[in-house]
Amino acid sequence: MVPMPFRDRSAGRAPAAHSWAWAFAMLGSVLLLVAVYGVFVTTSTGQLAEHVAVQAAETRLQSLRGPGLAVLRWLPQIVGALAVATFLVVTVWRRRWLASLIAVAVFGAANVTTQLLKNVLLVRPELDNGVPYLTGNSLPSGHTTFAAAAAVAVFLVVAPRWRPATAALGAVFATAVGAGAFIETWHRPADMVAAYLVAAFWGLVGGYAILRTGAEWNTVAWRQHDPSPAGSPLWEVALWLGGLALTAGVWLSYEMVGGLDALSADRPWNSGWHYLGGLLASTGPGLLVFAALATFFRLEVGRAPALTLPGATARVET
Repeated sequence: MVPMPFRDRSAGRAPAAHSWAWAFAMLGSVLLLVAVYGVFVTTSTGQLAEHVAVQAAETRLQSLRGPGLAVLRWLPQIVGALAVATFLVVTVWRRRWLASLIAVAVFGAANVTTQLLKNVLLVRPELDNGVPYLTGNSLPSGHTTFAAAAAVAVFLVVAPRWRPATAALGAVFATAVGAGAFIETWHRPADMVAAYLVAAFWGLVGGYAILRTGAEWNTVAWRQHDPSPAGSPLWEVALWLGGLALTAGVWLSYEMVGGLDALSADRPWNSGWHYLGGLLASTGPGLLVFAALATFFRLEVGRAPALTLPGATARVET
């Protein structure tokens, strides 16, 4: 007897089916950005924590010369050029014109948002804590927003099977720019964290539109095994573990030199622990942001209904 066709228990699911989850994720990124601004820009303790890290970075920058310094200064342009080249290759190869247009809009909106926040909406108060006022508010970082938004744009236009690896590589490039901005003392660590969150917010906005308008290439088969290295869950695992470890290292670095109780602007700081803490704060949260994007997009990708013989898989674009 010929067996009857087997129907998977699931009837399938459209991409970005849970609009409430997207709205919640967008709101979460905004609230996190507000919290970062509130803690590190408007409070005395937050300003002091970043001040000692930047002072330690200034001490080490004085000894940095030659090719290493040149690479740091050109890093945003290098990352931007690589992202643009990758974006164009994917666009021409896959011909996802609408998705590419949305991704370009995401990149532009993220950079405009950063400039509005930094120069118009957000104000850095001058507190009586000994921290020099310098040039006022610098949150979010423009350089880091540029790099993170470029990485997010590429992430949006690739197929679901490529997103885990793309998120990991994008996180590396974006946080490298964040680290460079701190080492060069262009920005305080919280400026980079805010930049990652701005890019994430617009990535979610654009991602919702892309998944809704490109269902045919944002749908995968139920229980489909992806043998390619790019789709391995290890990329997400590495991002989560790396981000958590680096972010936890910020607290540990400060604890090694007395914690928050030891913070003061009365004397020059050149502590290696504070320098490490600032460097980790400039990078760890970025890994977590890209980890969250990778995980969220994987959960919200469409699922094709299975109406096949046992052992068969639905055919969807990869």
